[in-house]
Amino acid sequence: MAIIKMHFKTSVAALASISALAVAQAPSIDQWTQQEINNGTAWTEVTQIASENQIYNLGTRGDVSCQYGNAKVRKEFRYMSNEDRKAFTDAATCLMKTPPQHMRADQAKNYPGVKSRHDEYVATHINMTMNIHATADFLAWHRNFIWHYESDLKTLCGYEGTLPYWNWALDAAAPQDSPLFNGDEYSMGSNGEYISGRSDTYLYTQGINMPPGTGGGCVNSGPFKSVQLHLGPLDLPNAENVDSNYQYNPRCLKRDFNSFFSNSYNTISNVTELVLESIYLEDFQDRMQGYASGDPFGVHGGGHWTVGGDASDFHSSPNDPLFFLHHGMIDYIWTTWQNLDIYRRQLIIKGTSTLGNSPPSAEMTLDDMIPFGFVTGDVEFRKLMDTFGDAYCYRYE
Repeated sequence: MAIIKMHFKTSVAALASISALAVAQAPSIDQWTQQEINNGTAWTEVTQIASENQIYNLGTRGDVSCQYGNAKVRKEFRYMSNEDRKAFTDAATCLMKTPPQHMRADQAKNYPGVKSRHDEYVATHINMTMNIHATADFLAWHRNFIWHYESDLKTLCGYEGTLPYWNWALDAAAPQDSPLFNGDEYSMGSNGEYISGRSDTYLYTQGINMPPGTGGGCVNSGPFKSVQLHLGPLDLPNAENVDSNYQYNPRCLKRDFNSFFSNSYNTISNVTELVLESIYLEDFQDRMQGYASGDPFGVHGGGHWTVGGDASDFHSSPNDPLFFLHHGMIDYIWTTWQNLDIYRRQLIIKGTSTLGNSPPSAEMTLDDMIPFGFVTGDVEFRKLMDTFGDAYCYRYE
C-alpha cells in the first residue's frame, strides 16, 4: 500500500479530506517535517486526525448510548479552570483520608500500611507490579486503574469533573517550573524541598548515571503539602526503603523534578515519533515503556523519573496523586495510536502476563479475566480496549 506523500495543515477542510484515508491507514511520519515534529504541529494534527477517525467510527456503530458529543472529556490540568482544578485536588486529598472500601477485615492484618481508599490503589499496584508492566495488559490495566480512581473521586468524594492529565511534553525543558507545580491552591502541589550536595546516582537496571534533581525533599506547598503516605518506598535509590511491601511507614510526599529525563524521553517529538513510527503494537509497547533498543525509559518511565521521589518507585508510585495524571497522558497517547487505525488497532493485544515473560507465561487473550485487587473485581480484557465501550465513555482534548 503506497504512502501518501503530502503535508497536512491544520484546518477543518484538510482534516475532513484526509479522515477517510486515515481510517484506512495510519498517517506516516514522513508527512511532516522534523521542525513540525519538534514544535508540536505534527502532534496537534495527529490528534485531530485521530479524533476525526473516532467520530467516523462511532457513526458506524448505530444507536449506541455513548457518542462523541456526550462522552466525558478529560482535559490537560493547566487548561482547566481554577475552580475545577481545586475540585480535583480536594477530591484527591479526600480519597487519601477516606477509609478502605474493598479490603476485608481478615485481610487487613496482612496490610498494616493500608489506611485509606487511596492506599488500596497503592497496595494493588504493589501487588501486581510484575504482572502489569512489559505485559500484554500494561496499557489496558492502567486505563481501568485510573478510570476507577476517577470514579471513586466522584462516588466517595463528591467530585463532579473528569480525571485530568498532565502533558509533560509541554514542560520538558524545565518541569520544576511548570504552572502545574507552582504550589498555589489551584496547582498539583510543588516540587520537593531542595536538597543540596547530592552527586550522580547510577541506575543499574537502565545502565545510566542520573544527575540529582531540583528537589528531593518533602512537597512543601500546595494541596498535598500535608498529606501523609503510608506504604513504601520499596525500590528507590538513595532512600530508606521498607523491608516489607505493606508495612506502615507514615511520611511526607517527596518529589525531585529532573529535566535530565524529560528532555531525553518526554518531549513532544518523543511522543509524536512513538505514535507515528510504531506500526506494530509490539514496537509501540516496547518504545512506550523503555524496552526498545537504545531507549531505557520511554515516555512512560521517563515521566515517572521526571517527577522523581515517590512517583519514581516502580512498585508504590501511585502514592503520588500525580501518578494518575501521568497515566492519563499515557492513556491519551495509546488512545491516539489506536484511533489512527481503529479497525486494526482497537482490539489488538500482544504479550504474556509476566514482566518480560519472566517467568514464562501464556500469551494473553481478549477473553482473559484481568484482576484489579482491592480496586474492583476482575474484568474481561476486551472490555478495557475501547474508551467509548462498556462503562467508559470518555475522550481527551
